[in-house]
Amino acid sequence: MKQHHAAKWLALLGLVVMACGGLFYAVSIRHGDWGLIGAGAGLAIVLLAALVAHEAVGAFFAKRSARLGLGSGVAILAVLALVMFLGALSARHHVRWDFSQGQMNTLSPQTVKVLKGLKEPVKAYAFFKDDQAGRMQADEELGKYSYVSRLFTYRFVNPDAEPGLAKAMKVRNYGTVVLVGGGREEQVQLPEEQELTNALIRLGKKGKKRIYFLTGHGEPALDGVAKDDFTSLRKALEAANYEVKSLMLVTSDQVPPDAAVVIMASPKMALMSQEIERLSAYWDQGGAIMLLLDPESDGGLKTWLKAKGVVLGDDLVIDQASRLAGLSPLAPLASEYGFHDITKMMSGTFCFFPQARSVTLETNLPKGIKGEELVKTSPASWATDYKGFLAWYQAQLDKMKQSQGQQGAIELKPGKDDRKGPLSLGAALSKQGQTGKDQAARKVTSRLVVFGDADFANNEFLELAGNHDLALNSVSWLAADDNLVAIRAKSRKNQPLLLQPGQERLLFWIPLVVWPLLLALVGVVIIIRRRRTR
Repeated sequence: MKQHHAAKWLALLGLVVMACGGLFYAVSIRHGDWGLIGAGAGLAIVLLAALVAHEAVGAFFAKRSARLGLGSGVAILAVLALVMFLGALSARHHVRWDFSQGQMNTLSPQTVKVLKGLKEPVKAYAFFKDDQAGRMQADEELGKYSYVSRLFTYRFVNPDAEPGLAKAMKVRNYGTVVLVGGGREEQVQLPEEQELTNALIRLGKKGKKRIYFLTGHGEPALDGVAKDDFTSLRKALEAANYEVKSLMLVTSDQVPPDAAVVIMASPKMALMSQEIERLSAYWDQGGAIMLLLDPESDGGLKTWLKAKGVVLGDDLVIDQASRLAGLSPLAPLASEYGFHDITKMMSGTFCFFPQARSVTLETNLPKGIKGEELVKTSPASWATDYKGFLAWYQAQLDKMKQSQGQQGAIELKPGKDDRKGPLSLGAALSKQGQTGKDQAARKVTSRLVVFGDADFANNEFLELAGNHDLALNSVSWLAADDNLVAIRAKSRKNQPLLLQPGQERLLFWIPLVVWPLLLALVGVVIIIRRRRTR
């Protein structure tokens, strides 16, 4: 008797453990497996209790009433279990399809990559009033994030109802989203994809990597408003949690040790020999350099690059295919990409390089260096001598002025000495090495990216086509931030529904007048027929 009594308590304990395990599995984000283990342990306890009291269990089920009751109970439990299973299955493994134009309701590959790389739970607190405009859009945007990663959750907070939480998170404006994870917080004022993803990136990083732009050689400004300045690029890098600084290398005895990447963009003058030595020493010690060299100046680095297997062309690349995109042939279009981490996700996009020179790799690179040509122009392009082209182009302009009133575009054709496309406009190199000696020795990887154009990343052209992704991917690869190398969020475009006057009238009359009248007419007919049949 005592044995049967103990078996009852043991079975009750097993049921409690099963329920707790199932509940933990349902609510846990990171450790759902422990819930399954708990549920399994509970089931084992119940079976153990049944084994201990097997005689009583057998006698119970031998009764006819027990068998009938058991059959009904099993049927009810089976239905409940099926409903719960389908609910859990749909909550964990539901699928979405995006049929919108350009898949505007789908997160960008970079956002998906960042979400898949989350290692700790991140919770977003969206501070909106209950009836605030934009709340529904924020809900949809945050829902996409939680759909991709179970580690991302969110909830809406009414700042008027929970002022303490708003004050604790230093929220001052309605519409603010605060991301919390890993003991850190990041605020977003505009809950759109690019801003949310940048905040996630900042949340996951400990400290900021520093990027230096070389100055002192006539480079465009980092904070100017001119077309050829790099303010947009600087802001994009800062949004990705990089710290951007200027570096006058001639007044420094070395590249700062904290430099994650050194960028030289559109120098008008050549570097001094001391600067090249310091830059070379930095690269040999595992540094990362990005060179954006326009046709008119190589920054005095042509020989240095040649030693690494990079050939800078003294040419200008012209591409007739750019006319089809409404741009000048002097802005070659590149849509072929090399198999490299920087460009592996850029298939299907194209970039423009206004006034670019060719950048090719030698067939046999120096020992220890690996390289890949990144972008290539269309077959309709060609490379012509830069100085010769300028002289010829100026002569054509002079002729047009002398023609007094005859207007027309200057026809561009490849010459017999010109190189036919596709032509490479950029390359990436890496080299494994070692720095330090004896116990202080460590393996390092030097990285280098060279483009034969700087304009594609300036204020005027950075946001054109895939230029933004190519520039940012290059910096991310150089800084060894592989999780940031991807296609970034698309800008959201308005899709207005434009109707003709006749369509507007149909849209009003059919749902608001015709259908209600039709239903009313059918109802009246039915009533009349029923009365006649009585």
